[in-house]
Amino acid sequence: MSTESEFPPVPTSRSAHGPTAGPEPDPAEHRAAVAVDNPDGIELAPYTIPPVPAIGWDPGSSPRRRWIARGLLGAVLTVQAALSLRLLAAAHPDEAAAMVAGRQQLAHLLHGTPVTTDLVDRVHGSPWLYPPLAGAAADANGIWGTRLLSLGFALITTMLLYALTRRLFNERVAICAIAVYAVLQSTVVVGFYAAPESLAVLLIALAAWTTVFTAHRHPALALLAAPPAALACAVAYSAAFAVPALVALAFAAARPHHRPGPAAVRALLSAAATLVLLLPYGTLGAVAGWSPSRGNAPGPAGPILLGTLQWAGLFTVLAVAGTVAYARREQMNEHDAPEKDAVPTTRGQRALLGAVLTVTALLIPAAHLWTGTSGALFRHLGYGMLLAAPLAGVGLTRLVGAHFRHPQLGILVWVALLALGMEQSALRYQNGPDSGRLLAVLRAHTEPQGRYLTEVDGLAEYYLGSVSEPAQWISTRAGTEYRDGGGVQHHGDDGSVAAIRDGWFTMVVLDSTAPRGTDRALSEALAAAGHYRLVAQFTSPTGDSSTYKVYLKH
Repeated sequence: MSTESEFPPVPTSRSAHGPTAGPEPDPAEHRAAVAVDNPDGIELAPYTIPPVPAIGWDPGSSPRRRWIARGLLGAVLTVQAALSLRLLAAAHPDEAAAMVAGRQQLAHLLHGTPVTTDLVDRVHGSPWLYPPLAGAAADANGIWGTRLLSLGFALITTMLLYALTRRLFNERVAICAIAVYAVLQSTVVVGFYAAPESLAVLLIALAAWTTVFTAHRHPALALLAAPPAALACAVAYSAAFAVPALVALAFAAARPHHRPGPAAVRALLSAAATLVLLLPYGTLGAVAGWSPSRGNAPGPAGPILLGTLQWAGLFTVLAVAGTVAYARREQMNEHDAPEKDAVPTTRGQRALLGAVLTVTALLIPAAHLWTGTSGALFRHLGYGMLLAAPLAGVGLTRLVGAHFRHPQLGILVWVALLALGMEQSALRYQNGPDSGRLLAVLRAHTEPQGRYLTEVDGLAEYYLGSVSEPAQWISTRAGTEYRDGGGVQHHGDDGSVAAIRDGWFTMVVLDSTAPRGTDRALSEALAAAGHYRLVAQFTSPTGDSSTYKVYLKH
C-alpha cells in the first residue's frame, strides 16, 4: 500500500534565504492556493479572486434612489405648502405697504403715472424689483395673489436647498435637510408673507447652489454666483447677512478639489463681482447703510434672545451638532460619490465647510442683539437657516444612524420641529393688534379730502383705496413736509409735530411698535395741541404690548 498522500505534492522553491512554502502569489491576479478533493488527479484551471471593496454597497447614486428621493421631495413640498396655506389673515402693514407701493411703481413703469405714496421707503430694498412683482400679483388676485407668489418662491428655495445639499452630501442628507427646513417658523411664514425676503432667500439659495455646483471646475466659474447674490441684496438689503458666507463657501467648497491658491481666487472673484454689481444706482451704499433697526423700535435683549431660542433654537443645536460630528469623522453613507470617485477631505476642510454654513445662523441674532431690535427677526432668520440646513441634515442622519438604526430619534426631533413651527407661525399672524377693528374705525372717519398721519403704514392705503388716495396718508417714518402759518418750513418728525400743533391733520393713527422717539413726540404733541380726541384703541388679542390708537380732530 502506498504511503503517499492522495493530494499531489506542492512544489517548493529555494532562494538565498532558504526554502519557502511555494512561489510568491501574484498580487495583480490575487491567486490563492486551495486544497481540492481531486482523487483522480485531474489538472484544475487556476482562478482569480476579484478585488474586495471596503464597504458592501456602492455609495454612488442610482436611479431607484433618485426616484425615491424625488418622491420624498414632493412630500416635503406638499407639507410645506399646507403649513403656509393655513395662515389665513388680513394683510399686515408690511404686506400692505409692499402692495400699495408696488401698484404705483408698476403703473409708473407701464404708463408713466407719478408715484404719490411715501410707502416706497418702507420697502427695505430696491423699489423697482420686488414691489412691482407684488403689485402685479395684487392686481391679479389681491393679497392672495401676492402671498401665492411668495409661496412659489419658498417652494423653489426648498428645491434648490435639496439640490445644494445633494451636491455636498447625498440624497439621504438632502431629504433630512429640507424636512427640517420646511417646517421652521421663518420658512412657513415667509412662504406666505408679501415681503421681499421671500425672493431674496430664493436668490441666496441659487447663489449657494451655483457656488457648490462649480466648486470643482475652473475658478472663473465662481463669477456665476455673483449675479444672484447681488440681486438678492438689491431686492432686500437684509440679504447682505448671507454674502460673507457665500464668499467663504466659494473657498470651502473648492478646497477638496483645488489647492488653497485657486480656492482663494474663487472667493476673491465672487466677492469682487458681487461688489461691482452692487455699484449701479447707489445700491452698495444703500446696503451698507441699512440696519436691522431701521423702521423698528429698539427693545431689550431679553425678548430678542427668547424669540431666537423659540424660532431657531432646536434647529441651530441640530446644525451645530451636525457640524461637530461631520468635522470629527466623515461617513461614507453621507456622500454621493462612488468609492473610486470619492474626494478625500481633511478634518480641517470639513470643519471649515461646517463653520461657513452655520455661522450665519448665529450672526443674524447677534446683529439684532447689537442693534436692539426684533422687528423683522423672524424674516431675517431665514437666511441663516437656509445655509445651515445641510448641516442640520447631517445632524439628523447622525441621530438616525447607519442603516436607520435609530429612526425613532430622527422622528422625535422632526415632530418637535413641526409642532414648534406650526404653533409659532400661527402666533405670528395673531401677534399684531386687531387690524380688522382698526380698519372699521378708519373707514367710518375717512373723507375724500382729509389728511391723515399714520404709524400703521399700508393698511389704510390698501384697504381704503375706494374712499381715499394713497397720497392722503402720510407715514410718520417718512415724516411730514409742512409750512406753518409763519412761513417756516418743517421736515420729518418736526414737520409732523408742527402739523399736529396747528390741527392740519384730520386723523392721526399711532402704533406702539413704531420707533420710540417718533411715537413719544407725536403722543406729546397730540396731548398738548387740544385739537384731537382719542376715539379708538386696540391691543393684540394675544396680550403683547403692541397697541393701535386713533385720534380724530374735533
